[in-house]
Amino acid sequence: MTPLRRNKAAAFTLIEMITVVGIIALLVALVTPTLLDVIRSTRLSSSGDSLINRLSLAQQSAISMGSEVEMRFYSYINSSSDRPGDDLFYAYQVVHSPQSGVERSLSEAYYLESGIILSRTQQLSPLLQTTNRQRPDDSGNYLFRPPGSTEPENVSYAAMRFFPDGSMKMLKGSSSTDEAQAVALDYTVPPYDESFLTIVESKDAGSAQPRNYFCVQIDSYTGKTRVYRP
Repeated sequence: MTPLRRNKAAAFTLIEMITVVGIIALLVALVTPTLLDVIRSTRLSSSGDSLINRLSLAQQSAISMGSEVEMRFYSYINSSSDRPGDDLFYAYQVVHSPQSGVERSLSEAYYLESGIILSRTQQLSPLLQTTNRQRPDDSGNYLFRPPGSTEPENVSYAAMRFFPDGSMKMLKGSSSTDEAQAVALDYTVPPYDESFLTIVESKDAGSAQPRNYFCVQIDSYTGKTRVYRP
């Protein structure tokens, strides 16, 4: 066989190429939904693991410092999110909250990934139902300043307070005073079946039955966490 005839015999026909491209397109169409589900699940898991790590940081800081430490969950309107008009929980931070003295942050604010939030519905996050408006210190400074155009005075927060014995109480009352005793009374031990919060996709912000979630339950007396996934 001459080189020319050998090259012609090795070539693909147009029909063969179209068939191969069609098979590849079909496989991509079949695999893409599953791949997207895996990506979403991975993002939720990553956000949940980071939350558990910071809960542990808050508890261990309270024990080592012999003082009260809070995990604060910040709720605000994020105009750059996929729900620009909704007031949602996008970030959290570990804060040293002594009964007497100046509050200070023990960690940088952690922002959940784009498209991921902490649910604020009663069924999914009983721990986040009571919030306080963020207030400045004596110098007019705020512990947390949200990104974008939202002013810090328009940020609200829910909180869990850890104590030197490792126990935890939740914010249950909205205080309008900085007086130490009054603030302390705003915190109470939640029932175990109400001591949890849930990370969801922002598209499920108002849903009580999201398709995917990362739920963290906290034992108020020991501070230990348990995770629930679908």
